[in-house]
Amino acid sequence: MLRVLQLSEERSTSSTASSTPDRYASAYRRDAGVIYLDANATTPPLPTVVDAVSHAMRSIVGNPASAHASGASARRAIEQVRDDVAELVGVPMPESVFFVSGGTEANNTVISSFVRQYPSVTFLVAPVEHSSIIEPLLNWCPDRISWLAVDSCGRIDPHSAQQKAPQAGGPVVALLQGANSETGVIQPVAEIAEAIRSVRQDAFIHLDAAQAVGRIRTDGWSSSVDSISFSGHKIHGPHGTGALVVNEHTSLRPFILGGGQEHGFRSGTPNVSGIVGLGIAARERIKSFEEANGHMLKLRTKFEEAVTCALGQSVRINGAEALRVSNTSNLQFCSIDGMQLLAHLDAAGVMASQGSACSSGRPEPSRVLRAMGLSEGQAFSSLRFSFSVLNTEEDAVVAADIIASVVKRLTQ
Repeated sequence: MLRVLQLSEERSTSSTASSTPDRYASAYRRDAGVIYLDANATTPPLPTVVDAVSHAMRSIVGNPASAHASGASARRAIEQVRDDVAELVGVPMPESVFFVSGGTEANNTVISSFVRQYPSVTFLVAPVEHSSIIEPLLNWCPDRISWLAVDSCGRIDPHSAQQKAPQAGGPVVALLQGANSETGVIQPVAEIAEAIRSVRQDAFIHLDAAQAVGRIRTDGWSSSVDSISFSGHKIHGPHGTGALVVNEHTSLRPFILGGGQEHGFRSGTPNVSGIVGLGIAARERIKSFEEANGHMLKLRTKFEEAVTCALGQSVRINGAEALRVSNTSNLQFCSIDGMQLLAHLDAAGVMASQGSACSSGRPEPSRVLRAMGLSEGQAFSSLRFSFSVLNTEEDAVVAADIIASVVKRLTQ
C-alpha cells in the first residue's frame, strides 16, 4: 500500500535515479496505512529533485544578477532549466519562459496586465476555471467578465466563445484551463481559440495548464495561445516554483516590480535552488512521459472499475463522458455527505479532497460541478481522487475497497 510519503534515509543521493514509477516509489519510506490520492493538490518532490535542490543550496551561492563567477554559475543553472521547461511545455523558444512562484502568480500577472493597460478589456471565462483566475476577476473587474457556457462535462462550448467575443467593445482576453483541477476534464483548447479568433483575430488567449503540463502533450496548444502558466509542485517539483510562458509578440506588463530580474518581467532575486529542482522535475517527466501517464491511467482505470463494481448505481464518475487527464477521478456518491465521507476516509487512511485545494476549506458546493449541472446536494456528495507516479496498483485496489466499505457503512 502507498502511504504518506517521506524521504527514505536509505535512498541513494544520486541525481541520476531511474525514472520508472517503481524506482520512484521505492525511494520513499511509506507510513503504514495511508494512501495519498490528492496529487492534484500537490505531489511530493522526487528524490532526484530533493538531491538537486540540496546540492544547489550548498554549491550555488551567488546571486544570478551578480557579475562575478558565482553569479555566472547561478545564471547558467537557471538558463538550463529554461531549456528544460520549454521542452516540457512544448514551446520552441526557451527565452519565452519566465520563472514565477507558481500558477497563481502567473495567472494574476496576465489578468493584472490587461486590467491596468485597458480599462475597457473584456475577459471571456467559464465558471469552471480555477480560483486563481476567478478571484482576481471578481475583485478587480467584475463588470468586465463575459461568462462562457459549458456542457455537462464542464467543457467550454466553442460556439459560445465565438458569440461572446465580438460583443466586446475593447480588447478581448480569453482565460482557459487546459485540464480541470477537480474533474480532470480536458478543454478543446485549439477549437476554442480558433472559434474566438475567427471573429476577433486580435484576442489574447491565456492557458492555465497547471493540471495539464506533464499529463498530456501541450505542444499542440502552444501555437494556439499567447501565454501558458503552470506550477512545479504538480509534477513532483518544489513548492513555490512555476513558470509563465509568453509569446514573443505579446506585451504583458510585469506584476512584481523591482530590480528587473527575469529580463525585466519578474523582479526579485530568483529562487535558484527551487528553479533547479523544477528543472529536474521537468527533465524527469520528459524522459518518462509515456510511461508515467500510462501508469497513472492504469491506476485510475483499475480504481474506478473497482469502486463502481462494488457500489453499482450509487456512484457515478463526474465528467466520465469527456477526455480526462490520466490521473484524475471525481466520484459522486449518491445520498452521501461528502465532508463526512472525506473525514471517514481520512481516518481510514485514504487522503482525497472535495475539490480544489485552494478552496476545499470552504463550506460551499463546488463551483465547477454546479456549472456542469449538478445539484447542490450532488456537488456536496462528490470527492476527487488524483493519482501520481508514486502510487501503485495495490493503492488503487485497497483504496477502492476502503471507499466501498465506508460508503456501505454510512448508508446502512
